[in-house]
Amino acid sequence: MDTKEIKELLQKVREIGEPLKQVKDLHIQSKNGIQDLVTDMDKDTERKLREVLQTFTPECTFIGEEGDQIISDSMWIIDPIDGTTNFINAQEGYAICLAYVKEKDPLLGIVYDVIEDKMYWAYKGRGAFINDKKVEQALPKRPLSQCVWEASLNTLLVFPKLVDLFKQTRGHRSRGCCSLSIISTALGKTDFYLTEQAKCWDYAAADIFLKECQGVSWCKKDYFSCESNLYIAAHVQEMIETIKEYL
Repeated sequence: MDTKEIKELLQKVREIGEPLKQVKDLHIQSKNGIQDLVTDMDKDTERKLREVLQTFTPECTFIGEEGDQIISDSMWIIDPIDGTTNFINAQEGYAICLAYVKEKDPLLGIVYDVIEDKMYWAYKGRGAFINDKKVEQALPKRPLSQCVWEASLNTLLVFPKLVDLFKQTRGHRSRGCCSLSIISTALGKTDFYLTEQAKCWDYAAADIFLKECQGVSWCKKDYFSCESNLYIAAHVQEMIETIKEYL
């Protein structure tokens, strides 16, 4: 996609996100327990995104959290509302996520923080941007003792040795939105992030942004997995190897 097409798409994503700011009454359903929720707005937003993306890349298939999942060489990976629980309970801390994949190569990542009106996007080889401003700062290389990191309580329960890791770091946080946690690591605000229950639509868009900020990541399963995957984002590969020792 050229720059003009990308800018047009970013504007469309903003427009699709606008109704999410106004929602008062939601129809909420449980998918797999009380902590895995979906709303009518998740489904409606994904439908709108698919319609728009079809006009830009009619040859592409889709992997969507709330729709069909057809893996192909050229596809869009969609999370219409990453951080649905935040959306329901707090009306903030959630994002629209899109990743464009061509010939199995993730090229364009878009993470739109709707409430903050911040469009985090990156194209492979062209850099990472916040709205129209290119990200220029280098990632810090902090020792473990100075690191602040993110992981959910569920991840800590699955890997209890992470408590030992926590004791060697400056602090731990939990945001409740995979994509925005990866963005935080990509911008050097946190030093690493891990989750044991991410699917490709949770991390794909933000992962492209991370890589264009010179960050690194690792998945235990296939990158395009639609099943729960162990995913780690960090500033340097050495940190990922350190984290693995606690899993």
